[in-house]
Amino acid sequence: MYLKRPLVMKYPATVSEKDGFKQSIDQFLDLIISSERSSFKADEELGFSLEDFRFEIYSPELGVFHSVDKLSKKDIIGSIIDPLHDYKIAGSSINAGTFASNLKETIIQYETRLKDVQVNMDLLNNGTVLLVSVSGIIKDGYDTQYIFYKKIRIW
Repeated sequence: MYLKRPLVMKYPATVSEKDGFKQSIDQFLDLIISSERSSFKADEELGFSLEDFRFEIYSPELGVFHSVDKLSKKDIIGSIIDPLHDYKIAGSSINAGTFASNLKETIIQYETRLKDVQVNMDLLNNGTVLLVSVSGIIKDGYDTQYIFYKKIRIW
């Protein structure tokens, strides 16, 4: 009997087809991208999300969240600066300071069936839709090319 992710047990034991293998990776990447970090009690690092942002300080021209200006010394909320506010949403996993590089690290850590992972994020429809594309090579012995697309409506 063999086990594969997501957990599927079949008897009698058979080798999974290539289409099922790709579908399994698709579903696991969909789980990673659509799940918020710290939502899984067993592993709080599993997941990815654009979280804790004040959307009124988002610059669509640059694709970046700006840090909050201090309003007064008594304003505690205004004095807290989250380093993620300076991350760019649109970009490639090659560039540091993008959410694509964070997502690439998560995929490399949790989806071990892929190698040479590249992640791109593009803003579409005037910044209302985020297109996430993941590419790589499946470790199936045949070096099959892998491409995955996910559209996320961000506001």
